[in-house]
Amino acid sequence: MVGLGCGARSYTTALHYSFDYAVGVSPVRGILADYLSRPEEDFDAAEVGFALSEQEQRRRWLLKSLLRAEGADPAAYKQRFGGADLDEDFPGLQGLRDAGYVDGHRLTAEGLAHSDAIGPWLISEDVRAAMAGHVTR
Repeated sequence: MVGLGCGARSYTTALHYSFDYAVGVSPVRGILADYLSRPEEDFDAAEVGFALSEQEQRRRWLLKSLLRAEGADPAAYKQRFGGADLDEDFPGLQGLRDAGYVDGHRLTAEGLAHSDAIGPWLISEDVRAAMAGHVTR
């Protein structure tokens, strides 16, 4: 998935990358001004990102799949990850089913309404540590 524009995130099979990002209005304006003033060759390489381990790739696959209307396809997961079983790799899915957020491998209307809370469930400790260490503008 390739993100286009300032603040967009991009993902390849094994990379997650972007340009700088911020949350506050003033820092965002600074990032936009910097982005718009860059020469074309600056866009040949990303500046912020990391390589995704296989476990991170699995987490990313599930997160992106849950957010699609058709949900996660266990057969596609098995094919993509060398015979791995989606429910064995993510036993917490049962808790989401029990809460009424997931039906099979697809978000329910209630799950979609709470998707901002479901996403963080899939963030690993390694990614949390990287996020905590990132200095935002």
